[in-house]
Order: sequence, then C-alpha cells, then structure tokens
Amino acid sequence: MENQEQQVPNLKLDEQQRIVIQTIKVPLLINKKEALVTIKKLSTGVRNKIRGECTKTRIIAGQPNITVDDSEIQEKILTEAIVEAPFDKSLTGIKELPAEVTDYLFGAYTEFAEPSLKKKD
Repeated sequence: MENQEQQVPNLKLDEQQRIVIQTIKVPLLINKKEALVTIKKLSTGVRNKIRGECTKTRIIAGQPNITVDDSEIQEKILTEAIVEAPFDKSLTGIKELPAEVTDYLFGAYTEFAEPSLKKKD
C-alpha cells in the first residue's frame, strides 16, 4: 500500500462554536442550460444512520452475513445532501434521475464531503 497523505479536514464554527454547514454548488446541464445543484456536507450522525439503514446482518449457519446496499446508500445520501436543485430532490425524485446524473452528483458530494472515501489508485 502506498504511503498516502490524509487530507486534514477544515471544520467551520460560528461565533457560538456551532458547526457551520458547508455547501458547494455543482453545475448540471438541464435542457442544455447550466443549472446549479447545492450540496451540503452531512453530519456523522446522519451519514451513519443512512449506512445503518442500508446494512443488513443475518446469521447463516452460525456465521454473520453482512449485506450493504450501496445504491440505496447513494440515493439516501443524495436525498439528505442536496439542499437546492431544479428537480425533485426527494428519495422518489432521486430514484427517477438517470444513473449518470446521480453518479455525477454523488461523486461531487464524495469529493467535497468525504474525500478520504475516494477510490485509491
């Protein structure tokens, strides 16, 4: 394994020491016109709740069998992370988007909010 430097996170706090929710605007072409989708970083609690909801553990022959539904994680994270969008940002709306759009938005979210999860070459 390569010696890879971990990016130091930048936590933003306001004057009362409350966490400031960080957002980015991601460009998206809609009917050949550029629109912006606003995505926020999720709290640890929200992210872990989503991962827990999308992970199933069953005991088979005395051994734990853990199944993680990555597509459901992607859909639920986008539902929680998208603040503003020119389309339906509910879970149903996210499920109706073309896969290339959700993959693009999820990639932007991951690079912004969880850079340590990016695939390592």
